[in-house]
This record gives sequence, structure tokens and C-alpha cells, in this order.
Amino acid sequence: MYFLTCFCPVVGFEMDSGRLEKVERFEEFVDCGLKPDLVHAIAERDKVFEQQKTFSELRRNIENLEKNSATSLRTSVNIGSEVYMQADVPDTWHIFVDVGLGFHAEFTWSEALNYISARQQGKRS
Repeated sequence: MYFLTCFCPVVGFEMDSGRLEKVERFEEFVDCGLKPDLVHAIAERDKVFEQQKTFSELRRNIENLEKNSATSLRTSVNIGSEVYMQADVPDTWHIFVDVGLGFHAEFTWSEALNYISARQQGKRS
């Protein structure tokens, strides 16, 4: 019986054709199965980090509004393609928060802070 052998420089020994075939199948499994899963998991993780960052910014903005007792606000709003427009907000006591699936809910400041805390707790568990 004839066996194909090759020398493996990393490990420093010869591998027969059966072992070489197993290594190639494992490499294919890693490249075609695990790597795409890893890329997907990293993308999902980045989405979660982005949501956490957005919620932290919203919390900080609400706390600043409370601290300064702001009842009205003048701001610039990005309307797309980095084009900004001036906006006047006459009543800041109620804000709209994106709750997912394209829906926005109207909250008072305290309700929004409670919602943010609940969402952040949900992401951690």
C-alpha cells in the first residue's frame, strides 16, 4: 500500500494523506463556517455598541436639559447628506424616542430615562 506524505514545517513531522485531508477539511470548515459566523457576530456586537452609545448620549442630553431647566431649545438638525437645518423646539418636556421597528414613542424626561435604563439592562442580560 502506498501513502502520500508531506512534511509539515510548523509541527516538524510528516503527514500522511489521510491526516492531510483532515487538516484541509478543518481549514475549509474554519474558512467557510466559522469565519463568516465571526464576521456576523462582530457586526451584531457593533450594532449593540452603537445603540448603547446612542442611549448614553440621549441620557446625557436629557440630564443636561433637566440641569439647565430648559423649556425651549434651538438646535441644528441633520436632514441628510450632512445638510443641516435650524430647528426651534418650543416645548422640551416631551421627546420622541425611537423604540424600534420604525416606531417612535412620546416620553417625558423621566419616562425616557426609565426607558433607557430598561433597554440598557435588557441588552446586558
